[in-house]
Amino acid sequence: MTSAPVIELRDATKSYPGGVHALRGVNLTVEEGELLAVVGPSGSGKSTMLNVMGTLDKPTTGTVRVAGYDVAELSDSRLSALRARHIGFVFQHFHLA
Repeated sequence: MTSAPVIELRDATKSYPGGVHALRGVNLTVEEGELLAVVGPSGSGKSTMLNVMGTLDKPTTGTVRVAGYDVAELSDSRLSALRARHIGFVFQHFHLA
């Protein structure tokens, strides 16, 4: 039996006011056990893509699936549960209070 990809983006876009397009039609599939590096020049959309993949931000258009779940269809509480079970974050900049 084949499991669903860990993360899947289909035609994901992210636009901001003023005509800024951080993501333009991104397609990405990450399978279980796969190792991935996201590289590119400053301003190319790396952090935006990671925020969308981590469900910290929603795409303007397109589909994001985590562990087979379409994150756009989940309530806030189910999305929180999905994050707790399937996603871990290590932030580049962290601030301890």
